[in-house]
Amino acid sequence: MSTAFGDAGVQHGLPVESVAMTDTDEAPPRQNAFALVRQLVSGVVRLAKLELQHGRQEIGAMLAEAGIGVAMVAGAFVVTLVSLATLDVAIVLGIAALFEALPGVVVAILILIVFVGVLVVAIVTGVGTARPPGWAIGVGLLVVALLAVAFALPAYLGFRAAWHAALFVFTTQLLVAALIAWRGVRRIKVGPPEETIASVREEVAWAKRLLKRD
Repeated sequence: MSTAFGDAGVQHGLPVESVAMTDTDEAPPRQNAFALVRQLVSGVVRLAKLELQHGRQEIGAMLAEAGIGVAMVAGAFVVTLVSLATLDVAIVLGIAALFEALPGVVVAILILIVFVGVLVVAIVTGVGTARPPGWAIGVGLLVVALLAVAFALPAYLGFRAAWHAALFVFTTQLLVAALIAWRGVRRIKVGPPEETIASVREEVAWAKRLLKRD
């Protein structure tokens, strides 16, 4: 029995515990800190690249949607212009029918009222900023007189034509546009900020007076 235990305890001259240690696999060596940092940095770089690619795709989709929206807005603008042109045609046809139904004297008076009204509005709105010069008022009166001869006189004589009414509407719209543009140009002032300069001058003068007192 003792011989058996002895044989079991010793194999080829080595203890049993030593044999068990050699049969098991050795543990893998631990990675150093430099390798871990390198893996972490490479992972962060890959993640940043993925996020950048995803952001580009998202921005591309947003730009595509924005392009479609801009195209739709442009289409709506074109349709609006067409509808305004249709409305203008309807106005012309309506005025032509009105001129056809009214007596020539009434039509001539209406034409004069429209042109004189535009001139009065131009003068009145010009007073708010600065009084219009005399030559401007004279030119306005001359334009009204010429338009009266061109439109009111034929209507008074009984001339009725659709193109005449269309030309009257066009001239009236052109005068209104010119009036609006004139008012806009008079409001445009490009120059040094006068109020700020005056305020700075006052503050500098106040500082000088304060230094003299001290």
